[in-house]
Amino acid sequence: MYDNEFRLAILLIGFFIIIYIVFLGKNNRKYKVYKTKNYDIKNPIDITTHNDPGLNKNIYIDLTSKKNSTELNKDINISTSKSKQMSLSLGDNKDKELVIIHSLAIDYYNIKDIYNFMDQKSIFMNDNGYFDKYYVDKHTKCIMYSITNMFNPGYLDKNKLENPKIKGISFFIQLPTKIDSLNVFNEMFNDAKIISKKYKGNLYDANQNKLNSRIIKNLRGIANSYND
Repeated sequence: MYDNEFRLAILLIGFFIIIYIVFLGKNNRKYKVYKTKNYDIKNPIDITTHNDPGLNKNIYIDLTSKKNSTELNKDINISTSKSKQMSLSLGDNKDKELVIIHSLAIDYYNIKDIYNFMDQKSIFMNDNGYFDKYYVDKHTKCIMYSITNMFNPGYLDKNKLENPKIKGISFFIQLPTKIDSLNVFNEMFNDAKIISKKYKGNLYDANQNKLNSRIIKNLRGIANSYND
């Protein structure tokens, strides 16, 4: 009888020890876990983004210049409206520019004389009906300058011209060039002088001003600036 009571007491003590250990372990957990259902959250959080129209600004800057004026006039237009497509400027950092010399005949130039001159200078007609002078070496081939009819229709193709008499021709360089721009200008200027002297003409700039030392110096400066 005493043995049964002793065993029962040991079992009871062991049972209380187990309950104590389990209860103590729950209280000492580092993180408590609470089970909830979706409808237990009374105040759900809604995170949305708002596009502020003031933050989405596409700035379009339009710079226009009058090359023949003494001052550089820049009109800046800033638009905050969204553009459908961005226009990109490809190629050289500087805008393309033309340096033009007109050779105006005192009377007129004959188309045959122009062709003879071009043949002597190895200047060839292109597919557009006017002449191009090329620079060619082992590594580079490019157009140095071109020659067109100064007046309508612009081309010098003798097969398309109704009148063989040409009042004037225009020499022009499109800058920048692949080779030294100043050398190109000097060669173009020399050729324009030769044909004007040989067939009785005078040289003018793009604004119809007769060439003088000051204008020639300015044109050389423009050409040389593209070598930088």
